Amino acid sequence: MAGSRPTQPPAQTSSDLALLSAPWPAHLRSQQLLLRRRTTDDPSPDWLPEAEHAVPGAGNTCPLLDRAQAADAIYWLRPPGVPATEPLGACAARLTSDGDLLWTWLAVDTRWRAYGFGGAAVPIIERAALRLGATTGRVLVPASNGIGLYFWLRLGYRPLPGAPWPKRFDGTWMRRTITDRAR
Repeated sequence: MAGSRPTQPPAQTSSDLALLSAPWPAHLRSQQLLLRRRTTDDPSPDWLPEAEHAVPGAGNTCPLLDRAQAADAIYWLRPPGVPATEPLGACAARLTSDGDLLWTWLAVDTRWRAYGFGGAAVPIIERAALRLGATTGRVLVPASNGIGLYFWLRLGYRPLPGAPWPKRFDGTWMRRTITDRAR
């Protein structure tokens, strides 16, 4: 329904909760990007409200705080040389009981989109998830977010028609095997 908020994901099982407590690192990095785990006292960047509307597609919102309440690992994105207090994007993910890295949120400030920062964050999180035992990555891309579909296709994720996982909104499940190869 246009303008409505997506429903919350199903309740997590005890095996999901055990994986959620896996020790996600406080900092991750590549040459192009630094990721810092979100803390409860971090201020919200000014670009966040727009991103919360862009992530789920037309007519919906997906507050980043909801991802924190779901116990997802949330990271702020910034290139080297940019102050830690000025992230240019954020991502959220969690490990599931079936060995998947589940992407639940990824957005970049409109001023920094198309510079490759979102795409650079994906393999950084994937490598951390691989070290924590994940074997595949998956994401639910909203039907109204064609740019998001193209983004995940470019990163090697493939659509899974008839995927068995529940959908919080109308969209396409995509999945990719995680490897430790650099991109």
